Amino acid sequence: MNSVEESSRSRAVKWLLRLSGVKALTEWTDGDILSWIIKRQLVWDATVPHWLTQRHEVSDMTEDGIRTVRIAASKESNKQYLYYVHGGGFLMEMYFLYWLFADRITSSLGAELALPIYPLLPEANMEAGFQAVLASYQRWYKTIPKEAKIHIIADSSGCSLALRLAQETVASGVPAPKNLILISPWVDMNVSDKRLDIYEQDDPFISVEALRECAAMAVPNQDYDDPRYSPLYGNLSGIGRLSVFTGTADTLYPNALALRNQATLAHVPINYYEHTGMFHIYPHFLVEEGRQAFVMIKKIIAGKAPDPRGRGFTIIR
Repeated sequence: MNSVEESSRSRAVKWLLRLSGVKALTEWTDGDILSWIIKRQLVWDATVPHWLTQRHEVSDMTEDGIRTVRIAASKESNKQYLYYVHGGGFLMEMYFLYWLFADRITSSLGAELALPIYPLLPEANMEAGFQAVLASYQRWYKTIPKEAKIHIIADSSGCSLALRLAQETVASGVPAPKNLILISPWVDMNVSDKRLDIYEQDDPFISVEALRECAAMAVPNQDYDDPRYSPLYGNLSGIGRLSVFTGTADTLYPNALALRNQATLAHVPINYYEHTGMFHIYPHFLVEEGRQAFVMIKKIIAGKAPDPRGRGFTIIR
């Protein structure tokens, strides 16, 4: 796609995000993060919105402490099956942006979507969160048709859990997902890349300090190079068709570039979609660039997007 000027709605959304002070909430100093978490727990929970239950058939099941929400927009036997791992820096529950995305993608494809409600900081680190996601996925996998086409979707910090999920399921002999779609991926818990500071200046959403604080609390023993927690350094072979969506105004843009490069070096086919000027998790927003990315995600799942070939990648500009 040819280079185009950023849409007026995108500029407006970025201005509103800056005005809202959402990024300032994550510019912590030492110790502030625990206070923020406590306040967050008083306000947010992972209750399924009532409006969602009115639009779809929703089941909310907890087994052995592992909770999985399933949203079905269709009873067709040949539907697509989606597994969505939300982000939020290992701090935030499913909230309205994530629920809206789950609703949009399920409705538009007539699909069934499952999502894990995994434990968060400070009670649970990344390992505990991942084990919950893995158990949820394995149980869900046993309940769907054997011939089902599975697509794993994740955003932000959820991408680290989803990428490891794909890596470990393949290693255990479980078939790889047909597609692994990562939005604004955070797959390297090292927050030492100086480029992060450069792209943070344009991102109205997240700060480098937030990433650093979250990683320090989430990664066991702060072993940031361990591929279990930084799956960028893990085996990318056989994980399904990889698609990455990112923007050049995303603090985590360097992570997306690194993942693209690692996939290229490993000869792993990848569809790489980059939007100039777009911020963190922009496909969740109803701006023109977000709509374009959302349409591409639907095409990938529906099998109507070009297959990745060799080392090739596509850039949306």
